[in-house]
Amino acid sequence: MNRSIDPCENFYEYSCGGWKKSDIIPEKARNTSFLYAIQQKIDEQVLEFLTNVTKKDLEVNSTSAEVKAKQFYASCLEMKANMSQGYQHIMSLQDVAFKDVAKNDSLNWIDINFMSSYEVYPLLPMKVHYSTATRKFDILLTPPGKLFSNIKEEALKNMTKDFGFDEKGAKDFLSTFANLTQFERNLTDHAKTRNETEQLTLGEFISKHRLDRVNWTRYFEVAFNHSQNADWPVLNQLDNVNELVYFLESTNKETLISYVKYRVLLKFYTLWKTQSKLGGVKSECRSHTETYFNYALLPWFIGKVFDKEQRADILGIAKDIKDTFYDLLDHYTWLDDETRSQAKTKLASMDILVGYTDDLQHRDMIDQVYKDIEMTTNWHENLCTLEQNRAKIRLKSVDKALIPQMMPTRTVNAYYADFLNLAFITIGMSQWPFYHLDFPPVLKYAGVGNIIGHEMAHGFDSYCYQYNYDGKRVNWWSAASLRNFKERYRCLESQYNKFIVMGIQTNGSLTSGDNIADNVGLRMAYYAYKKRTGDKAWQDKPLRGLDFTNKQLFFLKFAQTWCNGKDDAAKMSKIKTDVHAYDEFRVVGTLGNMPEFSEAFKCKLGTDMNPLKKCVVW
Repeated sequence: MNRSIDPCENFYEYSCGGWKKSDIIPEKARNTSFLYAIQQKIDEQVLEFLTNVTKKDLEVNSTSAEVKAKQFYASCLEMKANMSQGYQHIMSLQDVAFKDVAKNDSLNWIDINFMSSYEVYPLLPMKVHYSTATRKFDILLTPPGKLFSNIKEEALKNMTKDFGFDEKGAKDFLSTFANLTQFERNLTDHAKTRNETEQLTLGEFISKHRLDRVNWTRYFEVAFNHSQNADWPVLNQLDNVNELVYFLESTNKETLISYVKYRVLLKFYTLWKTQSKLGGVKSECRSHTETYFNYALLPWFIGKVFDKEQRADILGIAKDIKDTFYDLLDHYTWLDDETRSQAKTKLASMDILVGYTDDLQHRDMIDQVYKDIEMTTNWHENLCTLEQNRAKIRLKSVDKALIPQMMPTRTVNAYYADFLNLAFITIGMSQWPFYHLDFPPVLKYAGVGNIIGHEMAHGFDSYCYQYNYDGKRVNWWSAASLRNFKERYRCLESQYNKFIVMGIQTNGSLTSGDNIADNVGLRMAYYAYKKRTGDKAWQDKPLRGLDFTNKQLFFLKFAQTWCNGKDDAAKMSKIKTDVHAYDEFRVVGTLGNMPEFSEAFKCKLGTDMNPLKKCVVW
């Protein structure tokens, strides 16, 4: 804190002004945000787990998913810097895969397109794509895209160095790359995009396009190894493919093969050269391991930092906030009865998940997920194995009602999924010093409770209001209620448009959704705590040595969620594109709209933190 500041002038500076200098903040956390500092601590815990291995752990043929994760991490640590080995490995695999294609006249561009085992189908692209509308995976057909021409000359030269080429090798590589870049330009020039995406079943698609130059039946047989089903959903963004197919038929096989091989190479090169801003190779290898072995790490992580008592505690807070929001809906006179009923139905139907689903804590089940994967000491080989496994699972996912994980549960974050009407709070978001089981209740409601309220409120923000209780995009509003709602959130937009930092104006429209969620989430958490404890508890002082009441602590805890010690350049870099307002404005904007805050700190009407005009959406 910076207690030299008047809390009624700038409560963010009052709450967070000492973040960069405080001795109780770990040194490397002072130049980051409060939440990112928690993420750093979690990353360190994951690193410690991955490096805690025995010789027996690193033996091949283990059935433990956790051990496989450690094996992958160890191989990454050993080999990540050597991209020349990666180049040799991936190109030798491709040479074997394409060995007989050029000589076999019965194999054509369709076979070449699907020769890769890593979801790289660049000649006439197909993707197994997740549809939030149907909550299933479908088949998406798109025109070929440009990749080679987007790579700058300097990046190409760096690539030749990374691959360890001598002068002749580099010259040959660059020559091949130039030829394939020209081929790609011709390829994309022959492709056309439909004005509207065509949505059919696979059977309907093949029937409708039976006169196309491409044999679609064979195309899908090769893609899915004859396992395709006529009922599968297809989204087609391709307009008349005849010109494109004629071009592919007219191109020699060697060029097509070379193009696919180099597209695969570029896919893996992106993985090989992934770098993190902090922590060097260890951090990069941890990030890679978490990407591929997310589920494998969950049982350990749950056992270490998030037991059933903590989870039940946070779910109890979530229930209180949800019940409070539900009850308050009865008091909004700007809603008519029908729209109010629809809003109640949406809120009652909203799922709140904290940390994990019950099945993800069982090691035996997790081991089964990774049972077909064997790790070696060769990181490049391991990456190929994992990418191949991913591609295989994708191809088996068409028309299946699966919900992909949108965020690793170790991430310090939370989200609302409009298409599921679901709010998710990660384990990472439920850690000290943001949350602790033994915290006074006021700190729990103002901390993790505020985040829960924030995500719930997203279901009723300036974008997600369009989705109903079942996650379908339909209008459930009466004309009058919708008009009132828009008037209320535009008040907030206008308010945030007036916030300026270093000459840059906040975009109240861009940040509208999260501004609503900030304002509503904190208000719901406040009233949930009040409902649980009553008004008398507001005047209690639960922390020894601190002369703050519960009411004051509630707002302090909220404000310190957004403490940020990054320099001005880092803060400014995303201010025009970030859907979240500048951290300071997330605090002063939200609290300025709450009379309860001004009561707690005795801010006179008309001061900076107690403006005359206040905006309340929900």
